[in-house]
Amino acid sequence: MRFPIASLLGVIALLFAHAALAGPGDKEASQGINAARGGFCKRAIPLLESAEQKRHRPSSAVALADCYAKRGALLKASQIYHEVAGEKKEPGYTARDVAAITSARKKAARLDARIPTLVVTPAEPYEGLVVEVNGEVVPEPSAPQRFDPGVLRIVGRAEGFEEASRRITLKEKQRREIKLRLKPKPGAKKPAEKKPLAKKPLAKKPVEKKRPIARKPAEKEPPLAKKPAEKKRPIAKKPAEKAPPLAKNPAEKAPPAPPRVAPYGDEMGQIKEREEHDLWLGAGFQGFFIPQLAFGLFGEGGRNVFVPGGDVALTTKLGRRLDLVLSLSYARFGLGETPFKPKGHPDTDYEIIESDLQALQANARLVWNIPLDDQERVAFRVGAGIGVGWTFLGDLYRTQAYPGDAVAGDPSSFVPGDPYRYVKCRGPNNPAGSFRYCNQLDYDADHYPGYVEPSWFTRPRGKLQGLRPLVYPWLVLPEVGLALQPWDGVALDLRVGASVTGLLGGLGLRFAL
Repeated sequence: MRFPIASLLGVIALLFAHAALAGPGDKEASQGINAARGGFCKRAIPLLESAEQKRHRPSSAVALADCYAKRGALLKASQIYHEVAGEKKEPGYTARDVAAITSARKKAARLDARIPTLVVTPAEPYEGLVVEVNGEVVPEPSAPQRFDPGVLRIVGRAEGFEEASRRITLKEKQRREIKLRLKPKPGAKKPAEKKPLAKKPLAKKPVEKKRPIARKPAEKEPPLAKKPAEKKRPIAKKPAEKAPPLAKNPAEKAPPAPPRVAPYGDEMGQIKEREEHDLWLGAGFQGFFIPQLAFGLFGEGGRNVFVPGGDVALTTKLGRRLDLVLSLSYARFGLGETPFKPKGHPDTDYEIIESDLQALQANARLVWNIPLDDQERVAFRVGAGIGVGWTFLGDLYRTQAYPGDAVAGDPSSFVPGDPYRYVKCRGPNNPAGSFRYCNQLDYDADHYPGYVEPSWFTRPRGKLQGLRPLVYPWLVLPEVGLALQPWDGVALDLRVGASVTGLLGGLGLRFAL
């Protein structure tokens, strides 16, 4: 018994040693990485940001970048990938950190190809032109600038011209160029007159050239002393001119670059016009239509049946386009007096069936959203669902039937006719002469007024009974619909589909949590 006890104590010691060696932010990092892997980026981002502020780890930084990329913040994600890709293995890094550094290089290359660019070209030269995109000044709008995909608001201003504003939607991998045209202000004519004045200095250039020619002899008095000084200046200027181009490429990443972690906590959604919500709660109408054709699959008779109900649903996002919908619904399977007999059975086996069953259904559905507009306020939805139903209330009734046109006491009048004119038997051979229809010689010998059909789990052995469903599977495939968001945080859903209980239709309203 000593060896197991010693081993147990060793394991406990290792666990306590691991806890003691855990660094600041490791707990948040572990929780954030697990949440990111599960697709719950809304929960993962604050945990990973907190962990990075306390202590940087490549594994948590890459997980944070993965979530940023999923939520559309491609620039922030690219910056993190490039920073991690440039790191080298340090003594405190784990195997997970080393793997994150390797993966960051591949992810950075793939993500950079997704980042769209925009070029704003002025239609003509404007004095003092300032271009803003989403409230931030763009220093060189005529050069390709990288932005996160989404809705961009472009504003142009110049002296003597009216402010111009325009909204565009920039999609992933898009390379877009737009022309900016400004209208002159009604009362401002001077800026328009200054344009020809700007051309006059072109004629003065030869005059300016003559002046340096006259001054050169005066400067030649110190002949060789100034010439080397002039040669050194262009040599010093060349590296100065090369420096800006080298700084231009990382300039796009520079704003969030100074602190390693601070930019990670910046607000997302500066480009998107509306907030994306990960959790919704909704309710609405849900009903089924069971066509008479469905009865024909099992027998003869039947009628069209409408099953009204409603549902309460919780919707959560599994990705940018995929939703998981968990719902609990109610359905009332009410059926009036309807003739029915099993397929292949004689006319004498017709019965009048009735139902007042009520059921609860628990199900899960996966729905894919396809936006139909730039603002993503209207989306086409397609999906499928699976679940289980329970008939918690009500019964199924079966009663033997005979032709309603028959004459009591005349057995020859009890002949097959329109089953929808059949009436319930009052008992064996009641009315008189109905012994072929109202009898006690078959599986339905006791199917008279007041008979309640047993469930699947209580039916007698060897008898064609026990047709009342108690627990039944629920499946809908496919399901299609439309989602409309008239306001932020409010959505209206319309859906139709094919299910095991009939043709599904639903109309619901959901609210963001």
